[in-house]
Amino acid sequence: MTQATEGSARYRIRHDGQTSPWMTADQLKQATMLGQVPHEALVQPAGRNEWIQAGTIKGLEFPEAAEPKAAPDPIDHHPRFKTLRDLLANFLHCSVSINLRQADHFDEAELLLCCEDHFEINLPRLKTRVFVPYARIKAIASVELEEQGSQYRDSHKVRIEVDPCQAFTATGD
Repeated sequence: MTQATEGSARYRIRHDGQTSPWMTADQLKQATMLGQVPHEALVQPAGRNEWIQAGTIKGLEFPEAAEPKAAPDPIDHHPRFKTLRDLLANFLHCSVSINLRQADHFDEAELLLCCEDHFEINLPRLKTRVFVPYARIKAIASVELEEQGSQYRDSHKVRIEVDPCQAFTATGD
């Protein structure tokens, strides 16, 4: 069928329960080349009742399908960090949860800096910058999020459990 090459012919497309407005053959060809019309879409020439599968129409060119992404390598998905500092450094300028004020309450903080013996965070709600010695860390959890990103830090959130500090309990927020 060579109707897709005629300049004055008009067509419409039906796919996923939706029907497009009428378009010229050139517009149909362009939409197909841009990947907007899949092989299995139905095309109706103006003046006809039947619908034709787009993949069977001569003159239409479909872009090659992209290869599916391979599943991430488990080693890359959960890298091993040599030290706590390395783990935390991976989350610089990201939001972390930390329990500085009381054992069972975690605040959201921004990880600002990882030094040799301490890390620094900003507690925006308290308008406070805190220097936390690594020696105060009781546990760190790297929790996988539902969203996936290109980097480990985009798909995980860090929760840091430390020995609560008396300086924060005295102010009461």
